[in-house]
Amino acid sequence: MFELDKKEMVIRYSAIGFVLGIVLTVVEYALLLYSRETPFSFSAIALLHHTHAAVYLIDFLAIPGFLFGALIGNWRHKQLDSLSEKIRQETGKNEEIKRFTHALIAGDLNTDVSLKRTEQSLSDKLHELKDTLSRNREMERQRRLDERQRNWISEGLAEFGDLLRKNSMEIETMTYSVISGLVRYLDANQGAIFLTVEQEGDPYLEMVSCYAYNRKKFPDRRIAWGDGLIGAAAMEKKGYYTDKIEDGYLTITSGLGKANPGYLLIEPLVWNDEVFGIVEIASFNQIEEHKIQFVSRVAENIATTINNLESNLRTEQLLKETRAQADQLLVQEEQVRQNMDALKLVQEEGARQAEIFISFTNTVNHTLMRAEYDPEGVLLYANTRFLKKLGYSGNREVEGKHISMFINEKDQPWFNALWEKLAKGGRHFEGYMKHETKLGQDLWTMATYTGVRNDEGNVEKILFLAIDSTEQKKQSIDFEGQVEAIDQLNAKAVFSPDGKLQISNSLFSKSFKYTGMELEQMNVFDFFGTREQERFNEIWENVIQGEAFQGQLKMQSKFEEPLWFRATFLSVNDMYGEVEKVIFLANEITKEKEMELASRKQYEKLIRKEEELRLASLDLKKKLEGTNSLREQERVKFQKDIQQYIHVLEELPFSVITINNLGKVLFFNRHAEKRWKKKQKEVIGSSVEILFPGKNRSDVISGFIDPARSKTAGIYKDQELEIAGQFSEKQTLMVIRTDLKEELLYTLVIL
Repeated sequence: MFELDKKEMVIRYSAIGFVLGIVLTVVEYALLLYSRETPFSFSAIALLHHTHAAVYLIDFLAIPGFLFGALIGNWRHKQLDSLSEKIRQETGKNEEIKRFTHALIAGDLNTDVSLKRTEQSLSDKLHELKDTLSRNREMERQRRLDERQRNWISEGLAEFGDLLRKNSMEIETMTYSVISGLVRYLDANQGAIFLTVEQEGDPYLEMVSCYAYNRKKFPDRRIAWGDGLIGAAAMEKKGYYTDKIEDGYLTITSGLGKANPGYLLIEPLVWNDEVFGIVEIASFNQIEEHKIQFVSRVAENIATTINNLESNLRTEQLLKETRAQADQLLVQEEQVRQNMDALKLVQEEGARQAEIFISFTNTVNHTLMRAEYDPEGVLLYANTRFLKKLGYSGNREVEGKHISMFINEKDQPWFNALWEKLAKGGRHFEGYMKHETKLGQDLWTMATYTGVRNDEGNVEKILFLAIDSTEQKKQSIDFEGQVEAIDQLNAKAVFSPDGKLQISNSLFSKSFKYTGMELEQMNVFDFFGTREQERFNEIWENVIQGEAFQGQLKMQSKFEEPLWFRATFLSVNDMYGEVEKVIFLANEITKEKEMELASRKQYEKLIRKEEELRLASLDLKKKLEGTNSLREQERVKFQKDIQQYIHVLEELPFSVITINNLGKVLFFNRHAEKRWKKKQKEVIGSSVEILFPGKNRSDVISGFIDPARSKTAGIYKDQELEIAGQFSEKQTLMVIRTDLKEELLYTLVIL
């Protein structure tokens, strides 16, 4: 607004007043002459002056007009000066609002606005808008930070869950994969995993994996339970995070040298209140709270995996041992059966040989070893078979020799006692007898020493008859050793067909905790509980019918404790093919069975845990839905807050247009309405192209209205703007980009 000169304005209005006074004078004269019906002329006017002296007053009307014009000019100057001052004030206020608004649009929330005290309400509103935008920005920043941290934890848990599943069969590979992944994911410098190990009942922590500076390190530490920070964390079952680390506690070594870490995180691997190990992370940088929480949740998953791995390994080992014992028991049972059959054959063969010895004395020398001794033990006669078996070529080598030459030195004490009884007329001897051949080898015989008496009843000589049973005896000794071994490894008992216990070994009585006297009165059914007797009755009926049983049985001890056996019931027939007895052989598997049941319970527990995890995921989904609802409420609140900002933009003295990333107009202020001569309801929701229909657009306008082109925020000066088919003067344009979570907004400000 240009400045008006007061003198010039007074002169202008005075001149106008003077002219108006002259015009009024002429009009007055015209009216007077018209009333007299006299034509207007100067002579008529002069005549009026002569006839009426008062007419001279009309001649001076120009002077009051001049004075009145001067007064009006002075008043008008004052009015315009006051208006100019108000315009300057309004312009300054608008410039201040414009500067403040530009600062807010540019993201400068530290700016301030200075208005007069009379504009305090508007100033307060603008400051309130700035505070609201500042709070919203801080809330949005915190929300995005929290969301990034949650996403970081969720992605990390998913990554390490997959890592644990892939490496869940081998402890060393799994621990190294986890600790190397943790160090990289946390952007730390060094990490290690210690596992709990027991030695002679004392637990300690042993490092199994170590990773530092993107390289695998060899574990070389062992820490006693409760010793140091790691031992204390294991004992207390609590994590530990500190930035106060003693020099030398843990040195991080790289190719450039050594340094003491600034921050240390120790987290125990706890599952079901049992400590499986420790995770130790060292870093030069501070470890944030959400990373500590993440390590704690990963540690719990590691403990769960180690627990499952150890459980699976124990179960697998027990199954292997159980199968091996079952196979061994089957082999032993088969050997016992074969040995018993062979022993039975040997006994039958011995009986037949004894009958032949008694019945066919004429063929003794051809079938039996025969020798005769005097009571002093001197050999009197030996047949060819005797000599041949003992390795001598003829009687001259043995006749007249003492019997001790055929007996091993170790056997002579008991044999001398036997011979003394025979020489005195004692009872004859029948049984196995071991001799020593000429070459010092053992010769086992089924022998008989019988005293031959004279008429006076005294022993005249002693007759020796025997058959060679060396191979059978060796086999019998082997069988006896095997039976003894079976007795030591298996509970053994023999029952009559009606179930009465006949004999049992010590392992049988020890397993069932009965004394020898108590076992004498017991029946096979007494070793089974009420629930198991019905099934065992069927088994027993099949066994005494000749059908062997082999499998697992649940029995009970003297104190009704449950006992599990891998048992065999085998019937033995007599010479008539009838069941003479039933042999019971068993290997106790109570502990293995309990572990099998425990393993089954553990598996069921894992199934329940899986269901709990599924329910937890549903609960997490509900929480996420609640979070989305909360975000929607925040968005609505943000929209309400932004309305205040929109109200201010509506009153700005320049055009503002806001579109979305599809090119639809979302905001069109009043100044823009005046510039385009279009109402908001005609523009909002329509394509922005209706505001710039021409083809001769600037590059800034073309990029702004084209959804496919990128829009660069900034201020562009001296831009030609075509509106309603006409180019306006060059304008300064400002493009602002607003990045919302749901969409992108672009604002064009024409300054």
